Amino acid sequence: METNIAVRRFGFRQVRRAQKGVGIIEVLVALVVVSFGVLGMASLQLTGMKHSTGGLNRSKALLFSQSMAARIRMNSIAVANTVYAGMDSGSVNCAIPPAPYCQATAAKPDGESCSPAELAVFDLYAVSCGGVANGSGNTGVLGTLPDGNINIACLSSPCRADSVYQVNVTWSEGRARTNSDEFVNRRVQVRLKP
Repeated sequence: METNIAVRRFGFRQVRRAQKGVGIIEVLVALVVVSFGVLGMASLQLTGMKHSTGGLNRSKALLFSQSMAARIRMNSIAVANTVYAGMDSGSVNCAIPPAPYCQATAAKPDGESCSPAELAVFDLYAVSCGGVANGSGNTGVLGTLPDGNINIACLSSPCRADSVYQVNVTWSEGRARTNSDEFVNRRVQVRLKP
């Protein structure tokens, strides 16, 4: 009997009645808070992946533009004849390699002899399409950058042997391939005087 008196005296029975159902509300509030946290982390992860992909595309574009600039510098005769001016990867078909193919392949380990103008055409093909003729797939601008394109512009009119050239690599970035409004066009430029 003393036990019941002690319980009533300190009000334990009243505390139990006041807490009835509070545990469920606390659990629901905690669930809502955790849900918002998980959604925020998922959004942060998606944003990080988007920026990571954008950085990777910029790195690829810079490598392609520098590769083309190095090829232009090495082919001084084609530069003197302004062969590179106005070249654009939109005119390149990666399924059809240029003839002659100015690079060594498994079938022709010594490669083929090319004129400076043929080498310029091959240079655009090699940077645009990569090693397609060697069976390694489209590893160039057209195959690795979304909506990728490379073009070469002569910055003086008329173009002369001592003109400055600009190599432009462009591509698209966006969140969804279904909505064209979400795309942003990106560009890397390299200027050179060969």
